[in-house]
Amino acid sequence: MIKTRHIFVDMKANYRCIVISDVHSHCDRLKMLLKQIHYCQDDYLIINGDFTEKGTQGIETLLFLQKLQSENDKVYILLGNCEYALETLVSDPAFAQQMFYYLQKIGKSGLITQAISHLKIDMHTVDPIMAQEQIREYLSSCLAFIRTLPTTLETKDFLFVHAGIEKRNDWKNGKTSSFIEMRSFQRDGHLLNKYVIVGHLPTSNFYESRIDNDIIIDQDKKIISLDGGTGVKMISQLNALIIHGYHDSYDFDCEYVQPLPRYIATNDVIQKNDHIYKIAWPFFAIDVLKKDKEFSLCQQKDTGHIFAVKNEFLYQRNGETRCLDDYINYRISLKKGETVALIGIYGSYAYVKKGKEIGWVPACFVQPL
Repeated sequence: MIKTRHIFVDMKANYRCIVISDVHSHCDRLKMLLKQIHYCQDDYLIINGDFTEKGTQGIETLLFLQKLQSENDKVYILLGNCEYALETLVSDPAFAQQMFYYLQKIGKSGLITQAISHLKIDMHTVDPIMAQEQIREYLSSCLAFIRTLPTTLETKDFLFVHAGIEKRNDWKNGKTSSFIEMRSFQRDGHLLNKYVIVGHLPTSNFYESRIDNDIIIDQDKKIISLDGGTGVKMISQLNALIIHGYHDSYDFDCEYVQPLPRYIATNDVIQKNDHIYKIAWPFFAIDVLKKDKEFSLCQQKDTGHIFAVKNEFLYQRNGETRCLDDYINYRISLKKGETVALIGIYGSYAYVKKGKEIGWVPACFVQPL
Protein backbone atom coordinates (compact mmCIF):
# COMPACT_ATOMS: atom_id res chain seq x y z
CA MET A 1 0.00 0.00 0.00
CA ILE A 2 1.28 3.47 -0.88
CA LYS A 3 1.29 6.08 1.87
CA THR A 4 1.47 9.85 1.51
CA ARG A 5 4.95 11.08 2.40
CA HIS A 6 6.40 14.60 2.38
CA ILE A 7 10.13 15.36 2.34
CA PHE A 8 12.17 18.54 2.70
CA VAL A 9 15.49 19.06 0.91
CA ASP A 10 17.92 21.82 1.85
CA MET A 11 19.45 22.86 -1.48
CA LYS A 12 22.51 24.94 -0.78
CA ALA A 13 23.34 28.10 -2.75
CA ASN A 14 24.70 27.93 -6.28
CA TYR A 15 22.88 24.77 -7.31
CA ARG A 16 21.32 23.62 -10.56
CA CYS A 17 18.08 21.67 -10.24
CA ILE A 18 16.53 19.88 -13.23
CA VAL A 19 12.83 19.06 -13.02
CA ILE A 20 11.11 16.70 -15.49
CA SER A 21 7.56 15.41 -15.30
CA ASP A 22 5.34 12.92 -17.14
CA VAL A 23 8.00 10.87 -18.92
CA HIS A 24 5.34 8.16 -19.39
CA SER A 25 7.62 5.23 -20.22
CA HIS A 26 9.67 7.10 -22.85
CA CYS A 27 13.14 6.21 -21.62
CA ASP A 28 14.89 7.11 -24.89
CA ARG A 29 13.33 10.56 -24.87
CA LEU A 30 14.37 11.07 -21.23
CA LYS A 31 17.97 10.09 -21.97
CA MET A 32 18.00 12.42 -24.97
CA LEU A 33 16.80 15.32 -22.83
CA LEU A 34 19.31 14.68 -20.04
CA LYS A 35 22.11 14.57 -22.61
CA GLN A 36 20.89 17.78 -24.26
CA ILE A 37 20.96 19.71 -20.96
CA HIS A 38 24.30 18.18 -19.91
CA TYR A 39 22.97 16.58 -16.74
CA CYS A 40 25.73 15.62 -14.31
CA GLN A 41 26.02 14.35 -10.73
CA ASP A 42 26.47 17.88 -9.38
CA ASP A 43 22.89 18.62 -10.39
CA TYR A 44 19.75 17.96 -8.44
CA LEU A 45 17.30 15.94 -10.54
CA ILE A 46 13.59 15.72 -9.69
CA ILE A 47 11.26 13.43 -11.64
CA ASN A 48 7.86 14.89 -10.81
CA GLY A 49 5.69 11.78 -11.16
CA ASP A 50 4.12 9.73 -13.97
CA PHE A 51 7.31 8.18 -15.28
CA THR A 52 5.35 4.96 -15.98
CA GLU A 53 2.46 4.00 -18.29
CA LYS A 54 1.33 5.26 -21.73
CA GLY A 55 4.60 4.34 -23.52
CA THR A 56 6.39 1.10 -24.31
CA GLN A 57 9.53 1.49 -22.16
CA GLY A 58 8.02 1.33 -18.67
CA ILE A 59 10.43 -1.17 -17.12
CA GLU A 60 13.40 0.41 -18.88
CA THR A 61 12.44 3.87 -17.58
CA LEU A 62 11.97 2.66 -14.01
CA LEU A 63 15.30 0.76 -13.99
CA PHE A 64 17.09 3.77 -15.48
CA LEU A 65 15.71 6.06 -12.79
CA GLN A 66 16.61 3.56 -10.07
CA LYS A 67 20.15 3.51 -11.41
CA LEU A 68 20.39 7.31 -11.45
CA GLN A 69 19.11 7.46 -7.87
CA SER A 70 21.52 4.78 -6.65
CA GLU A 71 24.45 6.70 -8.14
CA ASN A 72 23.48 10.15 -6.90
CA ASP A 73 21.80 11.18 -3.65
CA LYS A 74 20.59 14.35 -5.38
CA VAL A 75 18.09 12.41 -7.50
CA TYR A 76 14.48 12.44 -6.26
CA ILE A 77 11.56 10.62 -7.86
CA LEU A 78 8.02 11.57 -6.86
CA LEU A 79 4.77 9.65 -6.98
CA GLY A 80 2.30 10.30 -9.77
CA ASN A 81 -1.20 9.02 -10.35
CA CYS A 82 0.05 6.48 -12.90
CA GLU A 83 2.43 4.89 -10.38
CA TYR A 84 -0.32 4.86 -7.75
CA ALA A 85 -2.83 3.26 -10.15
CA LEU A 86 -0.29 0.70 -11.36
CA GLU A 87 0.58 -0.41 -7.83
CA THR A 88 -3.09 -0.63 -6.84
CA LEU A 89 -4.19 -2.57 -9.92
CA VAL A 90 -1.43 -5.14 -9.56
CA SER A 91 -1.22 -5.45 -5.77
CA ASP A 92 -4.85 -5.49 -4.63
CA PRO A 93 -6.80 -8.69 -5.50
CA ALA A 94 -10.00 -6.64 -5.39
CA PHE A 95 -8.79 -4.87 -8.55
CA ALA A 96 -7.88 -7.94 -10.62
CA GLN A 97 -10.94 -7.69 -12.84
CA GLN A 98 -10.58 -3.91 -13.05
CA MET A 99 -7.00 -4.36 -14.25
CA PHE A 100 -8.33 -6.33 -17.23
CA TYR A 101 -10.95 -3.67 -17.91
CA TYR A 102 -8.26 -0.98 -17.68
CA LEU A 103 -6.12 -2.76 -20.26
CA GLN A 104 -9.06 -3.26 -22.62
CA LYS A 105 -10.14 0.38 -22.26
CA ILE A 106 -6.80 2.03 -23.01
CA GLY A 107 -5.21 -0.74 -25.07
CA LYS A 108 -1.85 -0.64 -23.30
CA SER A 109 -0.46 -0.09 -19.86
CA GLY A 110 3.30 0.23 -19.77
CA LEU A 111 4.69 -2.15 -17.17
CA ILE A 112 1.62 -4.41 -17.07
CA THR A 113 1.67 -4.87 -20.85
CA GLN A 114 5.39 -5.62 -20.75
CA ALA A 115 4.83 -8.18 -17.99
CA ILE A 116 1.99 -9.85 -19.93
CA SER A 117 4.19 -10.06 -23.02
CA HIS A 118 7.15 -11.53 -21.11
CA LEU A 119 4.97 -14.05 -19.24
CA LYS A 120 3.04 -14.94 -22.44
CA ILE A 121 -0.30 -14.52 -20.66
CA ASP A 122 -3.37 -15.03 -22.84
CA MET A 123 -5.71 -12.30 -21.63
CA HIS A 124 -8.69 -14.00 -23.30
CA THR A 125 -8.45 -17.28 -21.39
CA VAL A 126 -6.56 -16.69 -18.14
CA ASP A 127 -8.26 -16.18 -14.78
CA PRO A 128 -7.84 -12.50 -13.75
CA ILE A 129 -6.75 -13.37 -10.18
CA MET A 130 -4.14 -15.82 -11.46
CA ALA A 131 -2.87 -13.35 -14.06
CA GLN A 132 -2.64 -10.60 -11.45
CA GLU A 133 -0.59 -12.87 -9.18
CA GLN A 134 1.84 -13.68 -11.99
CA ILE A 135 2.19 -10.03 -12.97
CA ARG A 136 2.63 -8.98 -9.32
CA GLU A 137 5.44 -11.49 -8.88
CA TYR A 138 7.15 -10.43 -12.11
CA LEU A 139 6.97 -6.74 -11.19
CA SER A 140 7.67 -7.21 -7.46
CA SER A 141 10.89 -5.18 -7.41
CA CYS A 142 9.29 -2.39 -9.47
CA LEU A 143 6.30 -2.24 -7.12
CA ALA A 144 8.56 -2.19 -4.07
CA PHE A 145 10.37 0.81 -5.54
CA ILE A 146 7.11 2.64 -6.28
CA ARG A 147 6.00 2.19 -2.65
CA THR A 148 9.06 4.14 -1.48
CA LEU A 149 8.28 7.26 -3.53
CA PRO A 150 7.54 10.51 -1.69
CA THR A 151 4.40 12.43 -2.60
CA THR A 152 5.89 15.93 -2.32
CA LEU A 153 9.33 17.48 -2.09
CA GLU A 154 9.72 20.92 -0.52
CA THR A 155 12.66 23.30 -0.50
CA LYS A 156 13.04 26.83 0.84
CA ASP A 157 11.75 28.29 -2.42
CA PHE A 158 9.70 25.53 -4.12
CA LEU A 159 7.21 22.75 -3.62
CA PHE A 160 7.26 19.88 -6.11
CA VAL A 161 4.15 17.71 -6.43
CA HIS A 162 2.67 15.80 -9.34
CA ALA A 163 -0.80 17.38 -9.63
CA GLY A 164 -1.27 20.05 -6.97
CA ILE A 165 -2.19 20.83 -3.39
CA GLU A 166 -5.46 21.82 -1.80
CA LYS A 167 -5.94 25.55 -1.20
CA ARG A 168 -5.46 25.47 2.58
CA ASN A 169 -2.72 26.40 5.02
CA ASP A 170 -2.41 22.84 6.30
CA TRP A 171 -1.91 21.52 2.74
CA LYS A 172 0.03 18.49 3.98
CA ASN A 173 -3.21 17.15 5.40
CA GLY A 174 -4.83 17.09 1.97
CA LYS A 175 -6.08 13.93 0.32
CA THR A 176 -3.62 11.74 -1.54
CA SER A 177 -5.85 12.01 -4.60
CA SER A 178 -5.36 15.79 -4.59
CA PHE A 179 -1.57 15.50 -4.67
CA ILE A 180 -1.51 13.05 -7.57
CA GLU A 181 -4.60 13.65 -9.71
CA MET A 182 -6.12 17.08 -9.00
CA ARG A 183 -7.38 18.70 -12.21
CA SER A 184 -8.37 22.12 -10.90
CA PHE A 185 -5.06 23.27 -9.41
CA GLN A 186 -4.19 25.82 -12.12
CA ARG A 187 -7.63 27.37 -11.66
CA ASP A 188 -7.84 27.21 -7.85
CA GLY A 189 -4.26 28.12 -6.96
CA HIS A 190 -2.66 27.76 -3.51
CA LEU A 191 -1.79 29.74 -0.37
CA LEU A 192 1.97 29.22 -0.25
CA ASN A 193 4.49 32.01 -0.66
CA LYS A 194 6.59 29.91 -3.03
CA TYR A 195 6.30 28.35 -6.46
CA VAL A 196 4.44 25.04 -6.66
CA ILE A 197 5.79 22.96 -9.57
CA VAL A 198 3.45 20.40 -11.10
CA GLY A 199 2.91 18.12 -14.09
CA HIS A 200 -0.14 15.90 -14.64
CA LEU A 201 -2.10 18.03 -17.13
CA PRO A 202 -0.47 18.83 -20.50
CA THR A 203 0.21 22.54 -20.75
CA SER A 204 -1.40 22.71 -24.20
CA ASN A 205 -4.77 22.05 -22.53
CA PHE A 206 -4.69 25.56 -21.06
CA TYR A 207 -4.78 27.37 -24.42
CA GLU A 208 -8.03 27.96 -26.29
CA SER A 209 -6.67 28.78 -29.74
CA ARG A 210 -3.20 27.30 -30.04
CA ILE A 211 -1.30 24.08 -29.49
CA ASP A 212 1.65 24.85 -27.22
CA ASN A 213 3.45 22.25 -25.12
CA ASP A 214 5.99 24.59 -23.52
CA ILE A 215 6.40 24.97 -19.76
CA ILE A 216 4.06 27.57 -18.26
CA ILE A 217 5.43 29.82 -15.51
CA ASP A 218 2.52 31.66 -13.89
CA GLN A 219 4.14 34.38 -11.80
CA ASP A 220 0.84 35.63 -10.37
CA LYS A 221 -0.37 32.27 -9.08
CA LYS A 222 3.19 31.02 -8.44
CA ILE A 223 2.50 27.80 -10.33
CA ILE A 224 4.85 26.19 -12.85
CA SER A 225 3.33 23.54 -15.14
CA LEU A 226 5.69 21.09 -16.83
CA ASP A 227 3.77 18.41 -18.73
CA GLY A 228 4.55 18.57 -22.46
CA GLY A 229 2.11 15.79 -23.36
CA THR A 230 4.61 12.96 -23.90
CA GLY A 231 2.77 9.65 -24.21
CA VAL A 232 -0.61 11.38 -24.20
CA LYS A 233 -0.73 13.66 -27.24
CA MET A 234 0.23 13.21 -30.88
CA ILE A 235 1.97 16.60 -30.76
CA SER A 236 4.13 16.49 -27.66
CA GLN A 237 7.50 17.20 -26.16
CA LEU A 238 9.38 16.26 -23.01
CA ASN A 239 10.15 19.37 -20.98
CA ALA A 240 12.85 20.19 -18.46
CA LEU A 241 12.71 23.12 -16.06
CA ILE A 242 16.21 24.13 -14.99
CA ILE A 243 16.39 26.10 -11.75
CA HIS A 244 19.58 28.01 -11.02
CA GLY A 245 19.66 28.66 -7.29
CA TYR A 246 21.81 31.37 -5.76
CA HIS A 247 22.29 32.63 -2.21
CA ASP A 248 19.04 34.60 -2.04
CA SER A 249 17.55 34.30 -5.54
CA TYR A 250 16.97 31.95 -8.44
CA ASP A 251 16.18 31.99 -12.14
CA PHE A 252 14.78 29.56 -14.69
CA ASP A 253 15.70 28.04 -18.03
CA CYS A 254 13.46 25.74 -20.07
CA GLU A 255 14.54 23.02 -22.48
CA TYR A 256 12.70 20.27 -24.34
CA VAL A 257 13.12 17.44 -26.81
CA GLN A 258 10.65 16.80 -29.61
CA PRO A 259 11.99 14.09 -31.92
CA LEU A 260 10.10 14.91 -35.11
CA PRO A 261 11.60 14.63 -38.62
CA ARG A 262 12.71 17.86 -40.27
CA TYR A 263 11.30 18.94 -43.64
CA ILE A 264 12.14 21.88 -45.92
CA ALA A 265 9.82 24.07 -47.99
CA THR A 266 10.39 23.68 -51.73
CA ASN A 267 8.25 26.70 -52.66
CA ASP A 268 6.73 29.80 -51.13
CA VAL A 269 3.36 28.97 -49.60
CA ILE A 270 0.99 31.84 -48.86
CA GLN A 271 -2.15 30.95 -46.88
CA LYS A 272 -4.78 33.02 -45.07
CA ASN A 273 -6.64 32.33 -41.84
CA ASP A 274 -10.02 33.85 -41.05
CA HIS A 275 -10.74 32.23 -37.68
CA ILE A 276 -8.37 29.96 -35.81
CA TYR A 277 -10.05 27.21 -33.79
CA LYS A 278 -8.64 24.39 -31.71
CA ILE A 279 -10.02 21.07 -30.53
CA ALA A 280 -8.49 19.65 -27.35
CA TRP A 281 -9.32 17.66 -24.23
CA PRO A 282 -12.01 17.35 -23.03
CA PHE A 283 -14.00 18.88 -25.91
CA PHE A 284 -13.51 16.30 -28.67
CA ALA A 285 -17.19 15.83 -29.62
CA ILE A 286 -18.16 17.33 -33.02
CA ASP A 287 -20.94 17.22 -35.60
CA VAL A 288 -20.06 16.81 -39.27
CA LEU A 289 -22.04 19.36 -41.27
CA LYS A 290 -20.58 18.63 -44.71
CA LYS A 291 -18.20 15.85 -45.71
CA ASP A 292 -15.55 16.68 -48.31
CA LYS A 293 -12.57 14.90 -49.87
CA GLU A 294 -9.82 16.25 -47.58
CA PHE A 295 -11.48 18.38 -44.90
CA SER A 296 -15.03 18.22 -43.54
CA LEU A 297 -16.99 21.19 -42.28
CA CYS A 298 -17.67 20.45 -38.60
CA GLN A 299 -19.22 22.08 -35.56
CA GLN A 300 -17.58 21.60 -32.18
CA LYS A 301 -20.40 20.66 -29.81
CA ASP A 302 -19.13 22.39 -26.69
CA THR A 303 -18.16 25.71 -28.28
CA GLY A 304 -20.42 25.89 -31.32
CA HIS A 305 -17.43 26.82 -33.51
CA ILE A 306 -17.75 25.79 -37.16
CA PHE A 307 -14.57 25.02 -39.08
CA ALA A 308 -12.81 22.46 -41.30
CA VAL A 309 -11.38 19.28 -39.75
CA LYS A 310 -9.08 16.89 -41.60
CA ASN A 311 -10.99 13.70 -42.33
CA GLU A 312 -8.30 11.45 -40.86
CA PHE A 313 -8.95 13.06 -37.46
CA LEU A 314 -12.62 12.03 -37.43
CA TYR A 315 -13.79 8.79 -35.80
CA GLN A 316 -16.90 7.30 -34.23
CA ARG A 317 -17.31 6.33 -30.57
CA ASN A 318 -20.60 5.23 -29.07
CA GLY A 319 -22.49 6.71 -32.00
CA GLU A 320 -20.78 10.10 -31.65
CA THR A 321 -18.30 11.74 -34.01
CA ARG A 322 -15.13 12.79 -32.23
CA CYS A 323 -11.77 14.31 -33.05
CA LEU A 324 -8.82 11.94 -32.65
CA ASP A 325 -6.43 14.28 -30.82
CA ASP A 326 -5.44 17.91 -30.40
CA TYR A 327 -6.32 19.64 -33.63
CA ILE A 328 -6.05 23.15 -35.03
CA ASN A 329 -7.37 24.50 -38.33
CA TYR A 330 -4.48 26.95 -38.77
CA ARG A 331 -2.92 27.20 -42.26
CA ILE A 332 0.83 27.91 -42.21
CA SER A 333 2.61 30.12 -44.72
CA LEU A 334 6.17 29.21 -45.70
CA LYS A 335 9.06 30.70 -47.60
CA LYS A 336 11.15 28.50 -49.82
CA GLY A 337 14.01 27.02 -47.78
CA GLU A 338 12.29 27.34 -44.39
CA THR A 339 12.37 24.20 -42.27
CA VAL A 340 9.52 22.64 -40.31
CA ALA A 341 9.03 19.66 -38.02
CA LEU A 342 6.69 17.09 -39.55
CA ILE A 343 3.89 15.82 -37.33
CA GLY A 344 2.34 13.72 -40.09
CA ILE A 345 1.15 13.59 -43.69
CA TYR A 346 -2.58 13.13 -44.16
CA GLY A 347 -3.79 12.82 -47.72
CA SER A 348 -2.32 15.70 -49.72
CA TYR A 349 -1.64 17.86 -46.64
CA ALA A 350 1.16 17.91 -44.09
CA TYR A 351 0.61 18.74 -40.42
CA VAL A 352 3.73 20.64 -39.37
CA LYS A 353 5.33 22.80 -36.72
CA LYS A 354 7.15 25.98 -37.73
CA GLY A 355 8.71 27.63 -34.70
CA LYS A 356 5.76 27.95 -32.33
CA GLU A 357 3.16 27.65 -35.09
CA ILE A 358 1.35 24.37 -35.72
CA GLY A 359 -0.88 23.87 -38.73
CA TRP A 360 -1.40 22.65 -42.27
CA VAL A 361 0.47 23.07 -45.56
CA PRO A 362 0.07 21.28 -48.90
CA ALA A 363 2.34 18.24 -48.67
CA CYS A 364 3.67 18.79 -52.20
CA PHE A 365 5.50 21.90 -51.00
CA VAL A 366 7.65 20.23 -48.32
CA GLN A 367 10.18 17.43 -48.52
CA PRO A 368 12.58 15.66 -46.08
CA LEU A 369 15.83 17.43 -45.32
